[in-house]
This record gives sequence, structure tokens and C-alpha cells, in this order.
Amino acid sequence: MDRLHLLFVLCGILALTTASRHSSKENDCNCPKGWTQLDKYCYIYQHDNRSFSDAESVCNVLGGNLVSINSRKENAIVVELIREGAGTVVDTWIGLHDAIEEGEFVWTDGEVVNFKNFGMGQPDDSGSGEDCVEIEADDEMWDDDECTDLNPYVCIRPVNKKKCH
Repeated sequence: MDRLHLLFVLCGILALTTASRHSSKENDCNCPKGWTQLDKYCYIYQHDNRSFSDAESVCNVLGGNLVSINSRKENAIVVELIREGAGTVVDTWIGLHDAIEEGEFVWTDGEVVNFKNFGMGQPDDSGSGEDCVEIEADDEMWDDDECTDLNPYVCIRPVNKKKCH
């Protein structure tokens, strides 16, 4: 039932987020208070432990999704946000999963998967139930884990759309 719930959440989010994320204009200029800006996106570390689907829901309420990571630079920024928010790197959800089809990873926000940073031997789907991806505390690499585990998480959203003067 958890996979079905996740599938419905992801489908709805994909339709809404893809349109808003790709409609960002060059004159966008800032992020909400407490968020960190990199290019056209805002990022925030959330320290409360939640399951993958609950974390995605909170990010939706905040106007975004669990973070999609598309480069080494972006990955380094996310790791640093975790370090700053938690005082050290802890296991933290990002928006990558293969809950729909095993081995076919997708981002919750619909971004194309063009960068991966899995640790050695990962993803391993240990126990045939690891469908959601976290940044691992021990090596700062990505690892698949059970979606029902409770972790902090990082959200991403487009910068606010208002004209800069």
C-alpha cells in the first residue's frame, strides 16, 4: 500500500512541479527566509525525521519537492546544508527513488536523472525493499534505503517569481 500511495503522490507532484520549475524566468531574484539559493533554485534542510513520502509531502507544502541533484557542485551544496543543519552529516533523504520500477531511478520533481553519486556497492536493494535514496552519514555518498525509515531531508523549490529592481 505504501508504494501505491507514493505512486499517487509522485504523479500529482510531477505534473504540478514540472510546469513551475521550467517556467522560472531570468528575472527571478530570491528565496524565502531560511532557504539557500544556488542559481534558480532554493534549498532547505529539514531536521525533523520523516518517511520518504511524508518528507516529500512537507516539501510540497513548502512549494517544492525533495531535492533533485544534477551535478557535483549541487551535491556538495546539499551535503554542506546537511552538515550545517545537523552539525554533522546524517542520513538524509533526497528525491531519488525506484519505487515504481526496480532499478529505474526517478526524481520526485520530474527532473531528468543525469547525475548519480552512489557509494560503492550501491544501490543494492538490500532485502528487496530499498526504493528510496538518502545521502549516507558515513561516506556522504548515496544509498538506497527503505522508504519507511525516518530521516531528515532536503527540499528544493524555484526562487520566488518577482521582478528585481
